[in-house]
Amino acid sequence: MKATIGLEIHVHLLTDSKLFCSCRTSLMGKEPNENTCPICLGFPGSKPKANKRAIDHGIVLAKALSCSLVPEIRFSRKNYFYPDMPKNFQITQYEVPLAMNGYVMLGNRKIRIRRVHLEEDPAKLIHVGGDITTARYNHIDYNRAGIPLVEIVTEPDLEDTKEARLFLEKLSVILDHLGVYDPTTEGAIRVDANVSIDGGQRVEVKNITGFRNVEKALNYEVVRQKSMANMGIDVSRETRHFDAESGTTSSLRKKETEDDYGYIIEPDLVKIKLHSEWVDKLTESMPELPDHRIERFIEQYSIGRFQAGIIVNTGLQLSLFYEECCNLYKDPKIVVNWIVTYLLKSLNYERLNIKESKVKPETFVELLKLIDEGVISERTAKELIKEYTVSGESPRKIVKEKNLSLMSEDELHKVVSEVIEENPKAVNDYQSGHVKAAEYLIGQVLRKTRARAAVDTVRKLITDMMESKPR
Repeated sequence: MKATIGLEIHVHLLTDSKLFCSCRTSLMGKEPNENTCPICLGFPGSKPKANKRAIDHGIVLAKALSCSLVPEIRFSRKNYFYPDMPKNFQITQYEVPLAMNGYVMLGNRKIRIRRVHLEEDPAKLIHVGGDITTARYNHIDYNRAGIPLVEIVTEPDLEDTKEARLFLEKLSVILDHLGVYDPTTEGAIRVDANVSIDGGQRVEVKNITGFRNVEKALNYEVVRQKSMANMGIDVSRETRHFDAESGTTSSLRKKETEDDYGYIIEPDLVKIKLHSEWVDKLTESMPELPDHRIERFIEQYSIGRFQAGIIVNTGLQLSLFYEECCNLYKDPKIVVNWIVTYLLKSLNYERLNIKESKVKPETFVELLKLIDEGVISERTAKELIKEYTVSGESPRKIVKEKNLSLMSEDELHKVVSEVIEENPKAVNDYQSGHVKAAEYLIGQVLRKTRARAAVDTVRKLITDMMESKPR
């Protein structure tokens, strides 16, 4: 049985004010229902006015997704009764969206984009004593009402649940590079996932946050629908809710059709012409997109595609960090290896991204230069990076304060002599042809020196001493 998956992705656009009024979009420190006005509360007689910045972001995103822009856009009223919409309708785009017929390349596969349109966000419902299906009652916070959203609707081109997650991850990197959303805000991306089995009835799972949750919700639905098909039970066309804690979906309501919403053109908003001068100016100022950046990194810095992909797809800030490091350090290959292999590992362990951390290009490069200068060993640097990732302090300062610099040749010679004297069996094994015995002795030296010695230097000293030592 084959799953067919399509996604409707709602993205909070990064603007100072809401889509149709001057209320701020930043809700930090706001009391519930404080950040509102007659327009976003839907008072009778209040008149909306479209936010040009939101339209700018929508145009840029549509171009990045290879969509065709519509020359003249209109807004519509989507009529439905729900507590989070005080007007009993949502201002969105239906008959005339912002753009249509785009695509995103996912490896060698083209995932088609059906449409991109703008709309206002509803209010936030706070479920008390349960979830959306079991709560004893709900609070409503209208601070979020009217925040600009862009909705990206894919064709049902996604073939499995993992591919859906990978698509969302790639889309989020495109959004990050464009600078049209803030990934750190709550609910910056919400997903409605549509799934059917073997051309059967389509089920929609609403308002999923988190890409892994999207994958989990789809996994559950695929298994549920396949099980129903195997038992000869018809799958109903419906809208379902995903519970992240249990990893299950539950029925909310029978799925509406577009006709149920009674769309009409919004009479309080004028037509907006996307004239060529406006679009061309935005297109010319568009930043470098992820796929192009990966190709440039491969060519400019002679690094592998895998490493370039990790740097770019981790996010714009890491891409900028890498390039700044390359401007300060001689070898881009060494930089990318240390970022991908060691820095990201430490950041992930601390649950930090590069922007949240205290890591800076200048101090990170300082760590690499300490290795080049022979001040510390690579082994010491691999341990030091863990502390550095948390503190952001100068690696040179940490090395000095903790006495982590490499031992002098005389000091190291003395330690190697002690290890050889303390381990006669390993020495005899080596002299009898068991060359791997040297690795044991190297480990003992590194333990005694607390890794304040270069492995290659230790290996040479040990082998020279054992080969000259009488049997």
